[in-house]
Amino acid sequence: MPIRKKKSVPQRLVQQRPPLTPMTTPLTRDEVQRLQSHMRKHGPHSLTPRQHDAIWDFLFNLPESHAWLSDMVHQTHAAQAGLRPRTKTEA
Repeated sequence: MPIRKKKSVPQRLVQQRPPLTPMTTPLTRDEVQRLQSHMRKHGPHSLTPRQHDAIWDFLFNLPESHAWLSDMVHQTHAAQAGLRPRTKTEA
């Protein structure tokens, strides 16, 4: 049986892509929307971890985020209180 000769196939070097554009922090609402639309189109791995963190920081600092979080905390406490057995003094 003849021995096959190994072919030398040049391999492409995979290089890390630079981020979309130089990012300024803190982000503006327009910049957050631009990054989010890019992420929706190309997937979550298209942004750097620093860009993800900057988006979350921006969203966390919004007043409506704090209102939503406090509402969720109240709902969680109410649900936990509903799971506790009631004592005779509460009834």
